[in-house]
Amino acid sequence: MKKHKFKRPQIREIKRYMTKEGKRKIKDINAYNRLLALHMRVLGKKNKEISEIVGLSVQYITELASKYIKEGIDAILTDKRTGNHRNMSVTEEISFLDSFFDLADAGQIVTIATIMDKYKEVTGKPCADTTIYRLLKRHGWRKIAPRPEHPGKASEDEIESSKKLTNPTGGYWKNLQEAGTTSISTTKA
Repeated sequence: MKKHKFKRPQIREIKRYMTKEGKRKIKDINAYNRLLALHMRVLGKKNKEISEIVGLSVQYITELASKYIKEGIDAILTDKRTGNHRNMSVTEEISFLDSFFDLADAGQIVTIATIMDKYKEVTGKPCADTTIYRLLKRHGWRKIAPRPEHPGKASEDEIESSKKLTNPTGGYWKNLQEAGTTSISTTKA
């Protein structure tokens, strides 16, 4: 593996950022850890030692050194990765979810599968169900528990009257108890 060596101006730049004033300019802890790893490389520590101290992988430390040599200090201090890889803007998401309010108001059950199908149709890209769950969470939707009773359930009086109709004598066991026979004997044939 090729060992990346820093030039004197690069070493001075790293040391300048590791001073008290330089550290104050760094607001991101991850950027500080990347800079600290480079500083330890300047001091002559091996990647394995740096990895144990800073918590970055050995391979990533090598990549950091290469990145610093090629692109400079700004590549180390700024992380260009962002968490917004959404297919829709926030306003588009709001209008997308508004269409499901109409279904819910009409008494339809809105499921993740139906939302996911519509999402694929609108964006033209397949997505995982976690994408839909995150979308719903971002806009304050929550999972509502199912109803405790069926809306078309019969009243208690109707239920009791149907029990009396299906079992007018009270059942087999009740008849045995009324007759005075409470124990059951079994015989082998």
